[in-house]
Amino acid sequence: MRENKFKTSKVHKIIFTISLFVVLFVGAVTYKHIENLSQSSKLVVHTYEVNLELEQLFSYIKDSENSMRGFLITNESMYLNPYYTANSNINESFSKLKKLTKDNKKQQQNLNELYEIIKKRLDYNGEYSDPDNNKKIQKTKKFKEDFNESSRLLVAIRNKINQMTEIEDSFLKKRNSIYNEQISLTPVLTLSILLVTILLIVYAYYKTNKDLEKIKEANNSLNKSFFLNSQAEILSNFGTWEWDLVTHVTKYSENFYRILGYEPYSFPSTNDNFLTFVHPEDKEIVLGIMDQTVREENLPPTTFRIIRPDGEIRYFRATGRLFVEKLKHKTVLGVTHDITEEINKNKLLEQNIQSLEKLNNELIIFDESSRQAEILGNYGSWILNFETNEFIYSDNKYRLLGFEPKSFEPNLNNLLDYIYEDDHELVKEAFENALITGEIPSLNYRIVHKDKGIRHFKTVAKLFTDLSGMESMIGTTQDVTEDYHKNELLEERNYELEQNIKELSEFNHVASHDLQEPLRKIQTFISRINDKEKENLTDFGKDYLIRIEKASSRMRILINDLLQYSRTNRGDNVFTQVDLNEVLANSILELSQNIEDKKAIIKYDSLEIIEGVEFQMQQLFTNLISNSLKYSKEEVVPEIVIKYKKVKAKNEPILKENSHEVYHKIKFTDNGIGFEQENAEKIFLLFNRLHGKTEYQGTGVGLAICKKIVENHNGYIFAKGVPGKGATFTIYIPKYI
Repeated sequence: MRENKFKTSKVHKIIFTISLFVVLFVGAVTYKHIENLSQSSKLVVHTYEVNLELEQLFSYIKDSENSMRGFLITNESMYLNPYYTANSNINESFSKLKKLTKDNKKQQQNLNELYEIIKKRLDYNGEYSDPDNNKKIQKTKKFKEDFNESSRLLVAIRNKINQMTEIEDSFLKKRNSIYNEQISLTPVLTLSILLVTILLIVYAYYKTNKDLEKIKEANNSLNKSFFLNSQAEILSNFGTWEWDLVTHVTKYSENFYRILGYEPYSFPSTNDNFLTFVHPEDKEIVLGIMDQTVREENLPPTTFRIIRPDGEIRYFRATGRLFVEKLKHKTVLGVTHDITEEINKNKLLEQNIQSLEKLNNELIIFDESSRQAEILGNYGSWILNFETNEFIYSDNKYRLLGFEPKSFEPNLNNLLDYIYEDDHELVKEAFENALITGEIPSLNYRIVHKDKGIRHFKTVAKLFTDLSGMESMIGTTQDVTEDYHKNELLEERNYELEQNIKELSEFNHVASHDLQEPLRKIQTFISRINDKEKENLTDFGKDYLIRIEKASSRMRILINDLLQYSRTNRGDNVFTQVDLNEVLANSILELSQNIEDKKAIIKYDSLEIIEGVEFQMQQLFTNLISNSLKYSKEEVVPEIVIKYKKVKAKNEPILKENSHEVYHKIKFTDNGIGFEQENAEKIFLLFNRLHGKTEYQGTGVGLAICKKIVENHNGYIFAKGVPGKGATFTIYIPKYI
């Protein structure tokens, strides 16, 4: 930028000098031309004036001649007045001609000759200008001779004037020619001057426009530089300042105020104000470096402390250099850096250096611990250097193969000697892929132990790049033989479990079809006995019949509940969008008869759509509402309140989850008989009942089904009861399953 400005300024100076020279030259030429033109014009006019004056002179002479003749002829003295006037005019005219031809010797000579002729003639005429002598004179012989001589002199005057006129006419012809030539050049010269002026103006406009563009670019660059400098100050935590050594005026950058803890320009930028921030113990140091700056016109790097308005102590490092302008104006330009973090890092580094020995001891202990951990964990570690393809084995890696540490060279070929023959290709392929992908996710293979036994190994490895950029693969190999055998045993147990599940499914089929069929027949026969034979039975028989009828009803309910519970245990549930408002409406409709019989009041919030199994959510709502209706108090209208809101797990202490997972929280509250809180977990157990069969109907399966449904949705269900006041069931269903 500086170089461009310098070049532009130099070019401008050259162009200005050339333009000024051209303008001056054109002006001089023009001035000279105008002067010549004016001189030519004056010469032409002068020639005309000479000719005119010559003609005027001759005219005066003729007037004098005519007046004298009139006087001589008439002898009237009145003719003498024009004679005297003409003579006076002749003298004036002759005087003018003297002046007009003073620069022309030839004409001056002619004029002198003319003067002599005119004088001689005037002398002849003067003798006859007396009125008293005129009559006598006319009759004399001398008069005739004089008169003839006067006529001759008049002709001579005429000839001399013509001679002078011819000379002037020759001058006039030359001067007119020069004048015409010069006057013809005037338009060309004027047009040239105009053209040159236009060219200079156009060129000046072009250069000015170019310079304006460069100035705009320079301003944009300066603005960018200023912005980048401001951002650099903020990012690097430093400020700049200027100290005029002549006026002692200081200027701070915006970030200089910020590192002092103030907004930009919030106080005057003076040395006295700055000293108020300096730590009391460092004020003498700062005053000393200020004096040194004035004396030496320089500021070496100096560190001191300042105290911010909030009381925080910060470390500053200041440095400055003298800048002398063209006018010898001296200014110190400085940079002040907040080096508090650097100081703190140095202190921390010192602490780290002091703790290196302690850390080294700990590493030794850790290394020994790692060795012991490998032995206890039955695994070994290894490193593969990609540049040299060399392995490094831990001591226990050798032991896993049945060898003492460092008893053979650790490389892939030696390792393959111990790999079970059927797994050779598997291991080789895994290591070849590792060279490409940089990792071995999980590799299971068999080795032949030194004692000839077959062991199962598992290897995992990942790419590692150290600080020098060297790439290696770090891996662990574990002897998982015991786990392998446990997995085999687990597979056997899983097979047995699958068989049990299959048998349970068959039992469900039997329960849903084969067991219900004889139950339906028993209930059918009971119904027929009630219709046709009941009156023939004894009271004892009627009592047994009633007991049989109740037992069969309980049997049917129990079978249905077991089927429902079994259905909730299936793993083929498909989650869909379930509108809980529709689920609640269907449950209320399903229980409408019971609700109407008990005149129950159900209040509920607006619910939302969740991810779930629709028929299970229907069963959950139906069972909970039915449970509240079943355990309502005598002679008290049942009231069931259903509340809903979204909650975060960390805000619900009962969930014991410190996470941001969102749950649908649904709370069912009733005013029924309630229960003891110590039974809050028992009521969800299968076939568990807190009351006798005769007090409240039920099989003890309903709440167990509810718990199973909530668990199927990865949620939680909690119960809270107060005897005689009611119960509350709170359900948490994750927002996303």
